[in-house]
Amino acid sequence: MPKKAIAILLADTHLTLNPPIWRSAEDAWFEAMKRPLDEIKTLQEKHECPILFAGDLFTRWNSTPELINFAIKNLPPAMHGIPGQHDLPLHNYEDIDKSAYQTLVLADAIKPLYPGTPTYIEEDYENHTMLVFGYPYGSKIKTIKDRTDDFIYVALAHEYVWIKGHNYTGAPSESRIGTMTSEFRDGRWKGYDVVVYGDNHKGFVVRPPNKTTFVNCGSMMRTNSDQVDYKPRVYLLQHDGSVKRHFLDTSGDKFLDISKEALGDDTLDMRALLQELEKLDSSDLDFTELVQEYLRANKINTTICGIIRKAMGV
Repeated sequence: MPKKAIAILLADTHLTLNPPIWRSAEDAWFEAMKRPLDEIKTLQEKHECPILFAGDLFTRWNSTPELINFAIKNLPPAMHGIPGQHDLPLHNYEDIDKSAYQTLVLADAIKPLYPGTPTYIEEDYENHTMLVFGYPYGSKIKTIKDRTDDFIYVALAHEYVWIKGHNYTGAPSESRIGTMTSEFRDGRWKGYDVVVYGDNHKGFVVRPPNKTTFVNCGSMMRTNSDQVDYKPRVYLLQHDGSVKRHFLDTSGDKFLDISKEALGDDTLDMRALLQELEKLDSSDLDFTELVQEYLRANKINTTICGIIRKAMGV
């Protein structure tokens, strides 16, 4: 029989009240979010292990009671986690008590990992296997100076890191994980068997021989049009510190068809508009402001502008 995993590694669920623009073809958005969560629950039952969550549970820190209730009812049990920047008011950890994320902590839907504080986590709810250090958004991973080999040492962080092919254009070089460099031997990761990251929505694993395993979980769902070919996944942490990738089933996902064949030739470039609207995930502008700014900047036909503004009620 294959060995069971000692933890499921997950990040960037980005639960939202309404579907992202690209996923607005979904008949029922809460059911669409529930599908991967249910699959992760089934995987958890199979391996009888906890979940380590690396941040950005919600897209908005002040999520509505309806979405909070959905999360309480549908998140997998034994979920140990840290908040990402989207979970924190103005990205500030000191204001966590104002957040929807903290509501889930108080409701015991998430078991919190505190900055730099080691937490023993049970693999099968009976045996302590992992010593996990939580590093929420804004805190830096600290080097382990003294350790014992009785446990697997895990750092759980929400911080943007990347490797070639798994980054956005212009990603800062200081955030790149350089394979087999001095960073692995002597850097701030020293002492950890596994470092788990959230924030970068493109999942990857780096494991140099006899060195620290680096896992960037990627996003749980495809939410933007640039993820059309992406395969959401979770990672299964093994007893030896290695990980196995598990792709989530996306066969039921529905998207807006933004192909040229579907849209035809129109004065308004809907694909460009969609890309602008998708920036709402990281923008302080509300929907109507962003749309109007797009209309102004692109000098859209006044008739079309009038139709769009009327539909928005502005």
